[in-house]
Amino acid sequence: MLRRALNRSNLFHDRFCNVQNEKLGAYSDEPSCGLAFKHPTPKQGLLAVAVWYSWLTLWSDPGQGAAFSREERAIFGLEGFLPYDIHTLEIQVERAWNQLQKQPTNLLKHAFLASLRDQNQVLFYRLMQDHLSELLSILYTPTAGEAIQQFSHLFRRPIGCFLSYPNADGMRAQLEAHVESLNYEPDVSDPNAGPIDLIVVTDSEAILGIGDQGVGGITIATSKAALYTLGAGINPNRILPVVLDVGTDNHLLFSDPLYMGWKHTRVRGEPYNRFVDKFVKHISALFPDALIHFEDFGNKNAQRLLDKYQSHVPVFNDDIQGTGAVTLAAVMSALRITGQRLSDSRIVLYGAGSAGMGIVNQIRQGMVLVDGLSREEANKKFWCLDADGLLLKSSPNLRPGQEEYARDPSEVQGWKRETIEQDALRLIDVVREVKPTILIGTSTHSRAFTEEVVKEMAKSCERPVILPLSNPTSLAEIDPADAMVWTNYTALCATGSPFPLIQMPDGTTHKISEANNAICYPALGLGTVISRSRTLSPGMIMAGVQALAELAPNDDRSLLPDLADVRSVSVHIAAAVVRRAVEEGHAKIQIKGDNADVEEYIKKRMWDATYRPLELV
Repeated sequence: MLRRALNRSNLFHDRFCNVQNEKLGAYSDEPSCGLAFKHPTPKQGLLAVAVWYSWLTLWSDPGQGAAFSREERAIFGLEGFLPYDIHTLEIQVERAWNQLQKQPTNLLKHAFLASLRDQNQVLFYRLMQDHLSELLSILYTPTAGEAIQQFSHLFRRPIGCFLSYPNADGMRAQLEAHVESLNYEPDVSDPNAGPIDLIVVTDSEAILGIGDQGVGGITIATSKAALYTLGAGINPNRILPVVLDVGTDNHLLFSDPLYMGWKHTRVRGEPYNRFVDKFVKHISALFPDALIHFEDFGNKNAQRLLDKYQSHVPVFNDDIQGTGAVTLAAVMSALRITGQRLSDSRIVLYGAGSAGMGIVNQIRQGMVLVDGLSREEANKKFWCLDADGLLLKSSPNLRPGQEEYARDPSEVQGWKRETIEQDALRLIDVVREVKPTILIGTSTHSRAFTEEVVKEMAKSCERPVILPLSNPTSLAEIDPADAMVWTNYTALCATGSPFPLIQMPDGTTHKISEANNAICYPALGLGTVISRSRTLSPGMIMAGVQALAELAPNDDRSLLPDLADVRSVSVHIAAAVVRRAVEEGHAKIQIKGDNADVEEYIKKRMWDATYRPLELV
């Protein structure tokens, strides 16, 4: 039986707890003297949590509230500190749900969930699991955006790791101290594994479409970390959320006396690069098997940092690779319905930022790995637009990653233009000339896919694939209900945010698939963590994409499985990722057997929101 010691904070605390344990007759230097107790909630097969002292620690960790059993209350001196009755986890979830419903705004509901996670981690995750479809938009986008903006005003106690540029010289010591303060749990499947499986890190420059949010970006890191646990069962005690506080260019934060971050203009250039290099170096040294998840880095850094590290460090950028993966899965599902090959597609991207370019990169990867096209051949399948129109090789200020998709000006000579601006080819111009089969929006330009654009597309495409992926709903390029009407209900759609059911002409209703990264990226992370892979390779991501596309409902419209089924979906995706990691030689752990064996191996290692038995040692 594994015993995990809870952390002791200071000398006085230690002495107090030793005295209390001596009074209980339970103090001993021998860790084998533990006592296990029954509990009102099912705990069969769970490893015990070792507790070195009594009630002081148990208030916060492991917080169980009224679920402590009669025996646990007696041995840990909790009697008198809790009401008499013992409540199961199910009753606690019901109470928490009722309390949550009484919060008048989504922001206050988000704050309630944050407080609950701080008080009782198991209860928080069980509540989220039981009500995921209702609460995902509260924990994550769009409500998380408002919570991030209000971080310094809502702050109660720190959650996550804050690494600030002025304290860069002490970064390693800060990371070591932070991990020592965590109640991490050893990985029993790999005794040699370090204490952390996953780091979710942001520099807060491009948060959820609301831009530079300084130190408040820690909230996006903690929210993403929670989704790894909810979606794929990665142990929350083995995830470290981090914010790299390199200053901010947000003048509203500078003028806010309550702002808690470093009040300095954002560090850029070589000083910034050295700071990030130092972070990655220390993470690789301290946690060599951990996956680093880059979140909401700015356009100038997101792809660049991914390219810099991915060959030798397990790194992942959800904004680029996660969005690209789930979009490619939706596209592959649509092509299954239309009977076309990916390489036969003509794809127009509206919104050539980091997320948009990540999508076309991932689709191009599919054309190369699945259909056998060369990189150059695949590039010609895309027409990408930004705020200045179609990307041309003559366009000023092309960013790295855009150049290879930019079209030669000679290709567009003679195209009819809606405007008199010589080089400004707008969306309607491109759709009219290209006759796309797939239209993707990542622009945050609300209702940019107008009736004229959609009807023009439908003229030459029997089943147009239309993917308005911008978040939140108010910034989506089109309402899918309009896309259906304007294409005579032939369009195949997936959206970046949830939309209401669509009423079909035959009286039935249709649920538009949500291309939410949460259906995919947690499983990609799980497969990487389970296999202890040295990298998250393009082949591993492609294996996950194909596995996700296989799970699309068997009808002629829905392109992705429902987010409510994310746990079972994650097992299937993670198994494909693990198998590919083994095949490519990246995995440090060799997992043998057929697909069912791999999936069973994964299921046994997924963390679940259940109280573990306590053991006094």
